[in-house]
Amino acid sequence: MEPSVLTEKSVAIESGTLLPVLRRQRIADFLHHHGAVTLQQLTDALHVSMSTLRRDLDTLAEEGVVERTHGGAILRDQQYSTFEPGISAARDLSPDEKNTIGFVAAAALIPGQSVIFDSGSTVLEAAKAVVARKIEIVAVTNDIEIAQILNSSPFVQVHVLGGQLRPGSNTLLGEEVQNDARAIRADVLFFGAHAVSENIISETSTEVASVKRTLMKSANSCRLLVDSSKFRPRVFMSVCDITELAEVITDEGAPQDELERIRSAGIKLTIARKPS
Repeated sequence: MEPSVLTEKSVAIESGTLLPVLRRQRIADFLHHHGAVTLQQLTDALHVSMSTLRRDLDTLAEEGVVERTHGGAILRDQQYSTFEPGISAARDLSPDEKNTIGFVAAAALIPGQSVIFDSGSTVLEAAKAVVARKIEIVAVTNDIEIAQILNSSPFVQVHVLGGQLRPGSNTLLGEEVQNDARAIRADVLFFGAHAVSENIISETSTEVASVKRTLMKSANSCRLLVDSSKFRPRVFMSVCDITELAEVITDEGAPQDELERIRSAGIKLTIARKPS
């Protein structure tokens, strides 16, 4: 996988030595574009120590710009519960972690299984890993980019759920998607979430949450694929409780208190680790 390249167009934070006030401005710009950020993401972008970044975030919190979270910060904005970054912005966040989670998820599939691929940047990585693995499966998706990726493999039979294309997205939504999904009984569902907090999975959009709930009812095993940055305050619309899942696959940066809640709920928890 090629390294992610951050550019000014995506409101990236350049490396190099910056005055504290300029560094904090870059952090604020990043948050206005992405909505949330982790310390690790800022470290990767700025190439400064976590202790320095913690002080920066504390200062921004005192100024009322951000709200501190475990391991990062979110915008202090009344509209945050419905804020969602665009496709390119979502992919800028935690690309290595998403790649690793996708690889682990795909590695657990059994040849011949039927798999629903929900829309999302981490599920997209699972689709890429399935193609690389050259495994025979039947795939169903409501994401046109994921469909194209899966269709590049001669081993994958691809079915696309019909519906209305969400503006600025590759996701198909609406009653048609849900009606198509109700006719399916798949072995596995790979799906993502905008936020996971206190064992509640939530989304910024009513339509997105509704489709996810329907997809969950169409699979025997629902597996949530979320990188550690998704463990953040609950957003607008609840999707489900963690107890409705078979498995959560995340990375090593996930907050320990959230991981303990998942374990206590009796849900299989898989920590995807980068190869050493």
